Amino acid sequence: MDLDFAILSDGVTLRQDGKMDIYGAAWDTVFARAVPALHPQITLAVRVLCSRHELEHDHHIDVVLQAADGAELARAHGNMPVLTDEQRALIPAGRQVGLGLVLNFQNVLFPEYGAYQIAIHWAGTEARPPLRLFVAEMATPEAGAPPSG
Repeated sequence: MDLDFAILSDGVTLRQDGKMDIYGAAWDTVFARAVPALHPQITLAVRVLCSRHELEHDHHIDVVLQAADGAELARAHGNMPVLTDEQRALIPAGRQVGLGLVLNFQNVLFPEYGAYQIAIHWAGTEARPPLRLFVAEMATPEAGAPPSG
């Protein structure tokens, strides 16, 4: 298996035809007025490329949201489906097929401002360097300043 992409977003709808409708995508910073900060929803859209042979058995993907010191804040788990013999027979030899997964983190509590990371693993191996995620203080307008807009 090869990781094609992994994108942080506000949400994803996985369609019947295998396409993903991704919204609020491609961010790496959560802005918070104070910490600890509760973020209601973080969705990771993942697409993996699999050979016909790899789809003969299931695969498990684990995604861990960690603080800079490695402490685990949240975990999501996904399963790659096993394809039937008939489905695998339709895949040309040597070709990889892209399969999408949607992994959700709900009500994540970030204890402090700073750097966090999202690590993606399968078969005990890290699929790529961790995605970076930051929690930054939200700027507040100065008292008496007109709102920008």
